[in-house]
Amino acid sequence: MGRSIRKRGSVVVFAAAMLSCAAAVLLGQAKDSIVGTWQLDRSKSDFMPQNNLRERTMVFQAVDNGLSCAIRTVSERGDGRVTMESTYTARFDGKDAPIDSSALDTVSLKRIDGDTIERTGKIRGKAVETATMKVSGGGKVLTVTSKGMIDGDAYSSTQVFDKQ
Repeated sequence: MGRSIRKRGSVVVFAAAMLSCAAAVLLGQAKDSIVGTWQLDRSKSDFMPQNNLRERTMVFQAVDNGLSCAIRTVSERGDGRVTMESTYTARFDGKDAPIDSSALDTVSLKRIDGDTIERTGKIRGKAVETATMKVSGGGKVLTVTSKGMIDGDAYSSTQVFDKQ
C-alpha cells in the first residue's frame, strides 16, 4: 500500500510539474504576442506625407530578452516596383542595435507591456523616430504608430498589420 501511495504521489508531482511548464510556455507566448508574420493592410493605414509604399511584411522572432525583425517593403517608383529588405536584432534593454538597409543607423527596444513595444530609431546617435508597436484584436492585429524627422522632413504613420 505504501508503494501505491508513493507512486500516486510521484504521478501528482509529475503532473503538477508538467502543468507548470505548460503555463510558463503559455505565459511566454502571451508575453511575445508580436512574434510571427504580419502583413500590412494598406487600406487601414495612414501615412503623412502620403508615400508610394504598396506592400510591407514584418516577421518577428523572439531572441533572448528581445526580438529579431525582418521587414520587406515594396514601393511603386516611376520605373516599376522596388523591393527593400531591412533587418535588426535588439534586446528590450533600450540599448542601440544596428539596423540594415534603413535610413536609420540603429534602433532600440523597450517593452511597455505584454502587447506593446516602443522602438526608437537613431541616426548618428540622435533619436529621430519613435514607433509604438501594439498587438490587439486577440493577437490578430498589429498597429505601428510612428513619428519622426529625417533631414528636416517630418513624417508620421499609423500602419495596421494582420497576422498571417
